[in-house]
Amino acid sequence: MNPRKITIVFKICWLLVAKLLATTKGKSQANTYLVLTLLFSFLPTWVMAEPIVPARDGTNTEVRSRGDRFDITGGQTSRDGANLFHSFTQFGLDRNQTANFISNPAIRNILSRINGGDPSIINGLIQVTGGNSNLFLMNPAGIVFGANARLDVPGSFTATTATGIGIGDEWFKAIGTNNYASLVGTPSGFDFATSQTPGAIVNTGSLRVAEGQNLTLLGGTVVSTGSLQAPGGQITIATVPGESTLRITQPGHILSLEVSPSPSVPLTPLSLPQLLTGSSQMTGVEVNRAGQVEVSGTGIPVQNGDIVAKNVTSQTATLSAQNNLTLVESQLQTTGNLNLLAHNTVIARDSVANPFSAKAGGNLYIQGDESIDILALNHPETPFQSGRNLSLVSDGNISGDAHFFSGGSFSILNLSGEPGTFISLYDPIIRADGDVVFGDYTGVALMIEATGSIQGGDITITGPESVFNLENLLIAPDDFITLTTSRALILRAGLSSVEPVNFPSDQFQTPASPLSLASGSIKVGSINTSADRGNQSGGPVELTAQGNIIVGMITTDGKGQGDAGNVTLTAQGSITYGYISAKAPNQNFGQDGMITVTAGTEIRRPSDPDVPFLPGDTIGTPILPPEPEPEPEPEPEPEPEPEPTPTPQPEPEPNPNPVIDDPGTPTVDPGTPAVDPGTPTVDPG
Repeated sequence: MNPRKITIVFKICWLLVAKLLATTKGKSQANTYLVLTLLFSFLPTWVMAEPIVPARDGTNTEVRSRGDRFDITGGQTSRDGANLFHSFTQFGLDRNQTANFISNPAIRNILSRINGGDPSIINGLIQVTGGNSNLFLMNPAGIVFGANARLDVPGSFTATTATGIGIGDEWFKAIGTNNYASLVGTPSGFDFATSQTPGAIVNTGSLRVAEGQNLTLLGGTVVSTGSLQAPGGQITIATVPGESTLRITQPGHILSLEVSPSPSVPLTPLSLPQLLTGSSQMTGVEVNRAGQVEVSGTGIPVQNGDIVAKNVTSQTATLSAQNNLTLVESQLQTTGNLNLLAHNTVIARDSVANPFSAKAGGNLYIQGDESIDILALNHPETPFQSGRNLSLVSDGNISGDAHFFSGGSFSILNLSGEPGTFISLYDPIIRADGDVVFGDYTGVALMIEATGSIQGGDITITGPESVFNLENLLIAPDDFITLTTSRALILRAGLSSVEPVNFPSDQFQTPASPLSLASGSIKVGSINTSADRGNQSGGPVELTAQGNIIVGMITTDGKGQGDAGNVTLTAQGSITYGYISAKAPNQNFGQDGMITVTAGTEIRRPSDPDVPFLPGDTIGTPILPPEPEPEPEPEPEPEPEPEPTPTPQPEPEPNPNPVIDDPGTPTVDPGTPAVDPGTPTVDPG
């Protein structure tokens, strides 16, 4: 702080004291003490305490005040002299104040800890002079960057509420003693050794690092309603639970979370409501009457483990929330990859006053483990744009009420990499300069256009699109009327191009198709655009492919007195379908739908002959019968078992004493008596 201000204030105070003492002359001593107590209780807090106070713990950090600038010198270094360490009991800045960390060309990293138990309220400038050092600021109690907070750091900047920073196999601890000489290497781990939610980080200022440098915010909860800029560098925002360790592996800034083996430290960080109430610096979020933090004007709560981010600009960026990632009226732009991750839900919203946009020159990857909740339709510009692939990934529902443009493939997947569930209540439009993959879809009228193939699951259309600002988009008038007046499904694959969109990257190449389909083909499950109540009409179905079309059952029936929707299937290759029904239940009032099927090669009807086209159908190609299923190969007859070979009987052994018949004695059959008893032996005659 400015010593002249202190001198002036104290001179005024002592003049008042002298006058008061004169007026109380002769009165009780108690009255005199009372006057002094009341007087000094009204002194400004910045008079009563220094904003930056070095710790008397042997680190030898020194702070010298030069007007509104605080020069920070001394400290301890690692054995190789590349890491410089500072220790403070208090660290904060008022508006127009500067914290100047003095470095030298040999120092690669400056690491500072604040362990007095109070959060750091920073509403001024943090700078590094004398070298190109990276700067780390660690305060487990919490860190608030006010509206006037700025950075002038030649290297990268990291703010964290961790209790320790890992360097090699050692830790720079926020509380306790450190062996500074042994802390050799690059900081790459952050230990949050507290049994409760670690301290929060709040930013309402404009934090910007130099070209090609990185900006990192790591805490229990992170709320940034200001701006974060790292041109040509990486922005990383992550929230971490207690008793865990976050490791950042170079290159690529890949985050990995693991259970921390370290014991909890005796520390009680301020809760987010306490931090916001005490700082009086917050815009964009508010503490409601119940003491809960909300995103202003939305009613969306901010909970422990959440990330709220407003403006992010960098080459690449990763926002990884332990709980929810909330993006309200956010402007996120990268020339490379943009990763938006949440263990719970990713929430994206615009407003009538302010748009939302997430533009990545490379891949745009959005993952909410439990769900993705997108509603951004108040402005004509396509809010989600990628130069390469665009992916929405969740094991829960993926609600995509927005327009999407992908310079590569567009995918809706579950956490296992299989096609995921997609729903929309208002207005989804998808364009991709590549393939489109999704699972089952339920929602309002859907339009997908792709230069590659389209592969989806079962599709159920529940109503027309809501208008919002659809009329201002790059969409044909006929499509606009169809989508906003009926339960329409429009799928177009194999287009020569899709409408160009300006990206923050220079150039990219469309990746080869990963699908097993022929290029420019459509493969989906059943399609249902039928009316479900009253006298409503069924919606039209239009599938157009430069390759083949493979589709299951198509139903566009009307309800009551409503018409059925038309069905138009057009393919340069073949068309294979399972069933088409476009019926008006009341022929006196409603009309059957027109069914038009045109293929460049062949049309394969279902095997069931009782499933014909309805009246009004048009066939552009001779219909071929279904491919006969190959007859099963006959099972080979079992080989006949060979005739058993008789076992040769052994020749009888010769009797050593053979009986020789007497030639004079006839041989007698033992079964025939030798003499018939009824016949006399001698003829009497």
